[in-house]
Amino acid sequence: MGRRRFWVYFLLFLFNAICYVDRVNMSVAGHVVAEEFGLSPVALGYLFSSFLWAYVLMLLPSGRLIDGLGAHRVAAAGAALWSVAQMLSGGAVGFVSMLATRLGLGVGEAPTFPVSYRSVRDWAPYTERGTAVGFIQAGSLLGSALGAPAVAWLIAAASWRWSFLVTGAVGLLWVLVWSLLVSTPEKTGWLSGAERSRILAERHAGEEPPAQGAVGYRGLMRSRSMWGLALSQGCAVYSLYLYLTWLPAYLQTARGVSMVQSGLFTSVPFLAGSLLIVLTNWVGDALLTVETMRRGGRRMVVAASLVLTAAGMAIPYVDALALVVTLTILPVSFSATVTSTNAALAADLLRSPADGGRTFAFMVLGGNAFGLLAPIVTGYIVAATGSFTSAFVLAGLLALIGAGLSLVLTRHPIGETASA
Repeated sequence: MGRRRFWVYFLLFLFNAICYVDRVNMSVAGHVVAEEFGLSPVALGYLFSSFLWAYVLMLLPSGRLIDGLGAHRVAAAGAALWSVAQMLSGGAVGFVSMLATRLGLGVGEAPTFPVSYRSVRDWAPYTERGTAVGFIQAGSLLGSALGAPAVAWLIAAASWRWSFLVTGAVGLLWVLVWSLLVSTPEKTGWLSGAERSRILAERHAGEEPPAQGAVGYRGLMRSRSMWGLALSQGCAVYSLYLYLTWLPAYLQTARGVSMVQSGLFTSVPFLAGSLLIVLTNWVGDALLTVETMRRGGRRMVVAASLVLTAAGMAIPYVDALALVVTLTILPVSFSATVTSTNAALAADLLRSPADGGRTFAFMVLGGNAFGLLAPIVTGYIVAATGSFTSAFVLAGLLALIGAGLSLVLTRHPIGETASA
């Protein structure tokens, strides 16, 4: 039947990888930027989270744009915008100008995950949804894993300004390739007829889409499963952004490692996570039948991953640096696994494909509403206590709460009827 659709998965993998290289750039450069601009830990926390303010505000509008214009068009426009903003960060002259470019980054990156998830819903047969979304989102972890040491090297070899310029330019190159090659499965000319037919036949898991079409955000907000996805996503993303933004600073300040070493050590959990996220979702695809998938059986994988995420609470209580780095693998890997498995779970439960962009945007909004708080709350905790201990414990407790919410709430179809 052909596997040319895998090239779309690969380009989306790169899409997520570049997105996270650009995000982690600020995390690695944060200490140097703070010294040059004279920023306090609280101010640095706000700078870390600033792109998320615009990101969160633009999520729901981006979901509507994806459903209206198509995921392929919104992907190109978003990546172009965030790449230009990333390059402009290299010219920042103080807190305010850096804040402005970070907000631009947030606007451009807002469609990233809804685009990725909607693309999987459009391109993937239901038997490979979890594996496809896991592989694509592994790009975000690999981007963090390789981006952290690469950015650290760029800063050491040139300057923090050059790190923003180079990473932004890579994103613009991706936009060019994507725009030349990808449209919808119906219109992409390099697909074989047999593969196109399989994608169109199997992406709805053998069901006909409901006649009423989209239920919109109002209909989605009446779904318990939609709230279960959004809230469990939030509990996972809080941990993910705690480690993404503050792990290099934690290793530098609390564990006494150098900037370059912190970049290398930060890469370990994200590199391991890029493998575990694919493996976990592949196992989920293999174990689920069509019936258990439609009943939300994938939530068991989500709940188990959140319990493993909570293991990060142990990090402050161990002394050996090697053990600290090893322990970070669990919260980083499995919080990211939750976000991808939730996307596959949402696709399993979604009955109105016309709501795909909105559904994934609503779920990602739940995740990033919590994620926006993680860098700020951690900054206040560190400033008030001089320690990261309470920050790690808080993230672990939220992960356990998220496991319970997923098990209880994500059991019912989404968008099956206008009153669902």
